[in-house]
Amino acid sequence: MSLFVRRQFLKWFGAGIGILLAGSPFKWLRFLKSSRADTVPFNVYVAYNGTPTMNVAGVLQLAGGITRFIDRDDIVVLNPNGQWPKQGYTNTECMKALIDIILNRPGGFSGEIIIAEHVHFSPARALGDDCCWNMAAGTNRINNWQDMNYFELVDHFHNNGHPNVNAIPLYDSNQAPDHWAAVTGPADIPEGKHGWVRTTYTTNTNGATVRLSHAILRSPYSGMLVDLKHGVWENGGYNGRQVKLIFLPTLNNHSRYNHEDYAGPTSAVKCHLGIVEFAGPSGTYNLHHIGYDSHDNPDAVGESVGQLITEILTPVFYMTCAEYTGYRGRTTSTAAHTKTVGLCTDPVTLDYWMCKYVMYPIAPSQTFMNPDNDNNLRKTLLGCHSKGVGTLDESKMMVLKKDMMDPGPGGSTKPGSIVPLIKPLILNS
Repeated sequence: MSLFVRRQFLKWFGAGIGILLAGSPFKWLRFLKSSRADTVPFNVYVAYNGTPTMNVAGVLQLAGGITRFIDRDDIVVLNPNGQWPKQGYTNTECMKALIDIILNRPGGFSGEIIIAEHVHFSPARALGDDCCWNMAAGTNRINNWQDMNYFELVDHFHNNGHPNVNAIPLYDSNQAPDHWAAVTGPADIPEGKHGWVRTTYTTNTNGATVRLSHAILRSPYSGMLVDLKHGVWENGGYNGRQVKLIFLPTLNNHSRYNHEDYAGPTSAVKCHLGIVEFAGPSGTYNLHHIGYDSHDNPDAVGESVGQLITEILTPVFYMTCAEYTGYRGRTTSTAAHTKTVGLCTDPVTLDYWMCKYVMYPIAPSQTFMNPDNDNNLRKTLLGCHSKGVGTLDESKMMVLKKDMMDPGPGGSTKPGSIVPLIKPLILNS
């Protein structure tokens, strides 16, 4: 049984126990008949029209609050999109808002927060002025937040009494051998280094073998080893503390205006390319090459991501930060000010909804952003769904929405009755 399915089973089992304890055993029987995976709604939470800070707070409130996901002493790893300037990297103000909420969670927070992203450039290029860590102010931050890049964000928290907020740029072990090593587990990691634990998976889609991996990070705050798969390692063993992985994707067209490329959108499913190592044994393919480029099998990428998140990683949620949506591309000066944040516990359902109801209405000529059509977006989502992740069936989605400029209680849609949000403001056109 996969981690994803186990997680769903425990959720439904707990609910069933509650029903049983509440009274009639007939309620329990009815619960068993109605609690199959194909009948449980997939929840999508959407906050829009507010500032990034308002939208992040609003979407977490809709989802039940930060304490639903993060405990007091967790080590939280945030994985954004970070490779490109402008709207191409995850909105820094959205990230700041989430970190503030975690630090101020009800009941307190004594854990750590680590921003970790692999832009798949050399260290010199990754730390240049056109990637997230040291993104230069001005043009490179158009359609993003001018105030801070990611290193400046970490400095802000350090300067305000939060040394437990840090950043670790990720590199392949052959890109930065002084700092990264390929290992079998935390016990193998050389002193002062981070590690990659490698595995492989042969896809059903194209029969090729993909390199999958998970990182073990050496905390710059506590010195403990943060194993993204198994937990926190300290003094020769796992200490029981949990690692909570949160993905913070953008919402962009990976190609150019009115043109579909091999990847379709850059959002929640594709975000996983920034949490794995690309190096590995010869005769295998990295997570990009397994289906993109000349392979032309985006469903193989989706399937590989599904394998990654059901058998290796266990993300707690995905939060798409669509403050700006690059419907023409990731780095164009023209973008839509969509002012929307979407949250879901799986990337397939979230990408389906955000692409169809936030990006596609901006430019209806871009039919490749409608996941109901036969396109690379749909192929990617179907590949991931084939591993038991999410849904592309709107009748199984429950969407809770909140207009942050509306003082009312907000709105929701029953499965199968989803409607688009707002008409976005197109900037820099």
